Amino acid sequence: MVVGRARARARGGPGGIVERGEGGLTRIQHIFISHSSKDDETVKKLRATLELHGTLTWVDSRELTGGDDLNAKIESSIRTARHFLVVISIDALSSEWVQREVGIALKEAQQRTDGYKVISVVLPGVKARILKLLFPSEPLHIFVDDTPTGLDEAMPKIFAALGEQLPDDWEAAKRVQTEPVEELILKLTDPLIQEKDGVRRAEATAELTYNPADKSRSIVAR
Repeated sequence: MVVGRARARARGGPGGIVERGEGGLTRIQHIFISHSSKDDETVKKLRATLELHGTLTWVDSRELTGGDDLNAKIESSIRTARHFLVVISIDALSSEWVQREVGIALKEAQQRTDGYKVISVVLPGVKARILKLLFPSEPLHIFVDDTPTGLDEAMPKIFAALGEQLPDDWEAAKRVQTEPVEELILKLTDPLIQEKDGVRRAEATAELTYNPADKSRSIVAR
């Protein structure tokens, strides 16, 4: 006896994948992710997080094979996507492929009436004013902070822009807060070498400074 809904998934071409359930076949639309190949590592993290929480993505570096008609398949995938997500970096702004894909997506957004969005995830180093070179109109820009957890902290905005509910178990990576510490600093000045009975010894004036953790008054001993 099988309890609950049984599902089976199979690739359904550029329009997404097909899910087989009790009600028959349903085509699930994907999110197209446009990017520069130099940002592959960032895109891998983004894609993995989205797919972990049930959002199907289409990325050309993973989906295309040597025998594919590159232009036709990419354009078809952009047009059949639910939304278009572009990862913007300095490299992406200078990429002809990214420029072309964004152009197709912007035209598609003008023609569609089902809420198709062009969403940009802007990586550190890209100024807002530069985006006008690629986007004649203002799409939805999501800026990633220049911190180790910047992409994690941007994920709630990305989920919201895609119309996805943030997973209940979502928790962005936390910054590690360092606790204040006490410091004991030894400073040596006026070094010299003295020789006595054929033995050479190094001498110096020592200054020991104690800095408390609460940044209050330091104590100096000489």
